Amino acid sequence: MKLPKTIRLLLLGVLISGTGNGLVFSFLFIYLHQVRGIPSGIVGLISAYGAVVGLCLSPIFGSLIDHWGPKPVLMGSLIISALGIGSMGYIHNIPSALVVTTITALGGAAMWPSQSAIAAELTTPEQRPRYFGSQFAMMNLGMGLGGLVASLIVDTSHPQTFVNLYRGDGISFLGYLFIVMSIRGVGHRTHAERKINSDRIDGWKSVLADKVFVKVWLISIGAVLCGYAQLEVGFTAFSSMIAKVQPSDIAWAFVANTLLIAVAQLWFVKKLANFDRTKSIAIAALLWAAAWVALAMAGIIRTQALALIIICQVVFGFGEMVWSPIMPSIVNQLAPEHLRGRYNAASTSTWTIGTIMGPVIAGVLLGAHLQWWWIGGLVTGLIIVAIAALRLHLPDRSKA
Repeated sequence: MKLPKTIRLLLLGVLISGTGNGLVFSFLFIYLHQVRGIPSGIVGLISAYGAVVGLCLSPIFGSLIDHWGPKPVLMGSLIISALGIGSMGYIHNIPSALVVTTITALGGAAMWPSQSAIAAELTTPEQRPRYFGSQFAMMNLGMGLGGLVASLIVDTSHPQTFVNLYRGDGISFLGYLFIVMSIRGVGHRTHAERKINSDRIDGWKSVLADKVFVKVWLISIGAVLCGYAQLEVGFTAFSSMIAKVQPSDIAWAFVANTLLIAVAQLWFVKKLANFDRTKSIAIAALLWAAAWVALAMAGIIRTQALALIIICQVVFGFGEMVWSPIMPSIVNQLAPEHLRGRYNAASTSTWTIGTIMGPVIAGVLLGAHLQWWWIGGLVTGLIIVAIAALRLHLPDRSKA
């Protein structure tokens, strides 16, 4: 099924932004802790603070998307994100880290739901799983390329290398902005549409009253908390502090993950087309649990630590390829058209809630040398997520 030209343009923007993100993705903990000297526990709290800011703003941006349309919100978010990420090099202490984190959280809270909402407008229900799978593939291809460049540049003894990488990431958001500006005739609301939306009284009340969506939302929080939310701080900290893998080598694990997804994601989309979506969610959670078991082994068998953290990220990548086309399609399947911004904002909030708790848990437990409790908790949590997913019953509200 061929995607429209406009959606292919959007995917190009995702690729550009993903490349910038790959330059810095695996280095936040290392940069703030080892380069700028901020204690590991505080690094986790700073990450959580950014997530709290995003969580508080998410309902506002969801309402703005439904009222004004996703395109102006997405454009504004990309400008703010470019400013925030580009300012990371100016962090030298905790106060400056909090300021920059506030700016980046503001941009991220607006970008993710508006990006999903504009994609939903550009695609038919039948095209959405392919789009979201393609989006994830492009993002990971870009992250793999960016991670490869970063592995050749980054050096903890030369802080300027980190500064240059964050500047590169900031520029990538401006490239994405140019792409979004070139997409015409979509993503805006007319005056009449804004008037109709203003007269509706359901809003967030209808979102919260959707019991099926609330269950999906809770499952997503558990999966993000025990999965994605542990990558940037927990995985990196465990690999460097417990498994004793060098920072430049950790980047290779992310490269393996992202290149796998870039190559195989669309094949997975085809295979999952007729597969039960709740079972897919359960499979993704169990694959992530297996990935954390491999990471635990890296902390035990240090002579094979690099190989094991790469295996961890490869197995995690298989779980991502199952998860990525399914969950956003479910969200947009459940969302009425006039509430799509709010539903996507609520879905985005699962990531921010996960990253509020995830970095704090990882930073505190790893800082207190309780790494095995951390690993055990993640595995147990993902098993619970898998069981909850299998008990979920999705209504047939659309063909998405």
